[in-house]
Amino acid sequence: MNRSAWTGTTKKHKKHWGHEIVWTGLFRGKEIFIKSGHRTSLKFNVQKNELLYVQSGEIFAEYADEAHLADSIRCPSKATKLMPGDILNVQAGCPYRLSALSDSIVFEISDNQDRASTPSKVIIEDDYGRDTKEAKRKNIIFKALVKK
Repeated sequence: MNRSAWTGTTKKHKKHWGHEIVWTGLFRGKEIFIKSGHRTSLKFNVQKNELLYVQSGEIFAEYADEAHLADSIRCPSKATKLMPGDILNVQAGCPYRLSALSDSIVFEISDNQDRASTPSKVIIEDDYGRDTKEAKRKNIIFKALVKK
């Protein structure tokens, strides 16, 4: 086998809450900038596992095990404040949301398991009007520890 090395490019995507700079290759990654007072959608990935590393700022993370979606009483959600250097590991099927307590940069590294033939994520809640029909159709409910 002849292994190789290669260069690539990135692409910036504007979001209501900030922006993402995305790169792909052997692994998939994003530099996620979230403006203070804004938050991402509450979602889970269908196949993709992620590691989220806080580079700068302060993040309030809400997350849960996959079992929470079936039984929120026995498997309650969790919440924590993440500071620079902290990480959050999120396996496929586990819901989470990131809220910026100050302007923040988070690096997302994933195992590149998204498949074009299946939906990549299910959005449960979104502050900016993104589609949550799949979560409603499947009656998916996330019970947060705190209300915003």
